[in-house]
Amino acid sequence: MELADARVTIERLQDQVTAKRSTAPARYLGREELILLPRLMKLLPPDGQLTVVDAGAREVDADPRWRPFPPTRLRFYGFEADADEAARLNEVASADGAERHFYPAGLWGSTGRIPFEHNKAGGGSSFLQQNRAVTDRWKFENPKEVSIASDMFYPIRTEELTVVSLADWAAREGITSVDFLKINVQGGELEILQGAGPLLDGVLGVFLEVAFVESYRDRPMFSDIDAFLRKQGFSFFDLLAHHYVGRAASPVAAQHLAIVEPKLGQLVTAWGQLVEGHALYFRDPLGTAAAPTMSPDNLIRLAALAEAWGQIEFAFEVLDALSRHPDLAGTPRA
Repeated sequence: MELADARVTIERLQDQVTAKRSTAPARYLGREELILLPRLMKLLPPDGQLTVVDAGAREVDADPRWRPFPPTRLRFYGFEADADEAARLNEVASADGAERHFYPAGLWGSTGRIPFEHNKAGGGSSFLQQNRAVTDRWKFENPKEVSIASDMFYPIRTEELTVVSLADWAAREGITSVDFLKINVQGGELEILQGAGPLLDGVLGVFLEVAFVESYRDRPMFSDIDAFLRKQGFSFFDLLAHHYVGRAASPVAAQHLAIVEPKLGQLVTAWGQLVEGHALYFRDPLGTAAAPTMSPDNLIRLAALAEAWGQIEFAFEVLDALSRHPDLAGTPRA
């Protein structure tokens, strides 16, 4: 009862803080109205668009991070192995005038058909086999609920599904460049990157799920993906959407304890084991000799993407360099 009372008090205080926020910060935090991005989009040529590829596009229509982009400036391609979900996304795709296409297929390192393992938990389905020796020990926790993984997270059937590599898809569709990759495919992230071919050379940012434990058999770890992306010229910026799990055999749910309040720089963990997260990478032309060779349009796109994903100071740093770009000096855009 004391723990429950403490939690109610904390939630009431958080509600009071939220209520005190003015409208503008709330809209900014909700990605409804950014500051730099709309101005930057006006600096691009009239037909200039950002091309986004989303692998594992389930429920992307609820993702707030693409809201700030003017619909006419966004060209969005999504891949979703669940054919019903892909069909649903196509039905709502162009309500705002943006160019969006969703394919009922999975992205992979090659093109063909491979086994896909459907999971009782929709977001847990994968082209890799679940490693239940690891996951059955888990307990999913949040401040209000506890669920035992073995009761809700397990394979229910397998079928062969169509997969395509990014390189093959781009060649077939006549796509010559992609600005941003978002990948969340339960273990197939490195396969997709390796199957991108030369298309990856022009990508400005990548946001993808990374793992710290082998929840699916033979899935690459964060260290494998990080090494690959760094070799391709990307810089790591942040780890978001931390996914912690508790232990099914434990009588205590740590995240229900009143003492568990995350703080910046906290040196003692109290959230359980960190098993997954979502890593954010950008090209950082200012840290390499490539800065003068990146076109002004790509620097504008990079700054806009940086703000959209919360890297505000990096966005300003890119703009500072952009204003001194040799191709812009003395022009209205500068």
